[in-house]
Amino acid sequence: MRAGRIALRLALVAGLLWAADWAANRLFLTDGWFLGRPVAPFDPPLFSPSQREALARLEERLRAGTGAESKFDPELGWCNRPGSGFGEYRYDWAGARIGRDELPRTKAPGVRRIVAVGCSMTHGEEVGAHESWCARLDAELAGWEVANLGVAAYGIDQALLRLRRDGFALDPDEVWLGILPAAGLRVTTHFRPLLDHWSLDVAFKPRFVLTQDGSLELVPSPAASIEDVSRLLRDQRRFLERLGDDTWVARAHLAYAPRGSSWLHASFAARILLTAWERTGRSLAPCFDEGHEFGRLYTALVRAMAQECAARGVAFRLILLPGLDDLEERGAAGRGYWEDWAEHRRAEGMGVIDVGPVLLREEGGLARLFAPQGHYGAEGSAVVARALANALVP
Repeated sequence: MRAGRIALRLALVAGLLWAADWAANRLFLTDGWFLGRPVAPFDPPLFSPSQREALARLEERLRAGTGAESKFDPELGWCNRPGSGFGEYRYDWAGARIGRDELPRTKAPGVRRIVAVGCSMTHGEEVGAHESWCARLDAELAGWEVANLGVAAYGIDQALLRLRRDGFALDPDEVWLGILPAAGLRVTTHFRPLLDHWSLDVAFKPRFVLTQDGSLELVPSPAASIEDVSRLLRDQRRFLERLGDDTWVARAHLAYAPRGSSWLHASFAARILLTAWERTGRSLAPCFDEGHEFGRLYTALVRAMAQECAARGVAFRLILLPGLDDLEERGAAGRGYWEDWAEHRRAEGMGVIDVGPVLLREEGGLARLFAPQGHYGAEGSAVVARALANALVP
């Protein structure tokens, strides 16, 4: 008898908990947001109002027939088009950012040309045309010129592809790969918002995977056209067909299942737990750990670029461009999470310049070297340019 009463009470409590959970789901999670954050399932895979606005702007351009004016690029995901831009951000015939002047179409005798590829820290976001470290180096270092092919939000996988398509054609004497350590995980995904939910981008990108023999295999961007961007973000099943094996979708697939396709989507507690689990696993250290799959991929991409340069008789350098968070962490820990990896690349014979120690030695605090959104400001870019010039001409 007592066992029966206990079972009845447990069933009653379970029923009340289920009802409360169901009610909380209906009351608090109907719109897919809770306490100002998106909650799984992420259908559509948009995580912020700014991403929804970006998609709406893209679709408006498509309706107006002006979609071709965007930076969409079927090979690279996005890129600065030759002859495009305005104000402080203009691009020459080669698609290189213009600093003092356009890149000469033919190298002058005795001039050595650097082609710089990388992300926004190379491109020079938040500073004027003459203030990026590429532009300063180009203007101040006699006998050298710099073609700035950096593109905001790029991973080093896209940098490799841009070098192959646009960079080698410029007949460089040296290729510099600018690496922002904090951007290491960009190589793990086709869609940056999957990695960084507060990214402003809604653009898809290509990526590489490692085959069983350790070689790189290119997986093209899932968006072959700008219209595909809209289709993929408006149709969850189509999105999963193209991106179901993406690193961040695969590890939390129920968080991306079409809304209502799982009973877990009707539970407040389950949705909160799914959301919490989906946000894990984004430590940067694995990208610089060759014992981890991320680190093996990251290293293989850098080695591929170095080998392709060597095959053309072009010098290759890694330029470590740590951000403010990276430097603050290094200052506290005494060593950056990327530094052992960089030493291994030096041991392999690669030229490596880490500007982090130079930035840390600057007086007046780190904050003054950075612009509001975290890129090098005018002062920081000047420090970087001096450090790189000193490495070239000690």
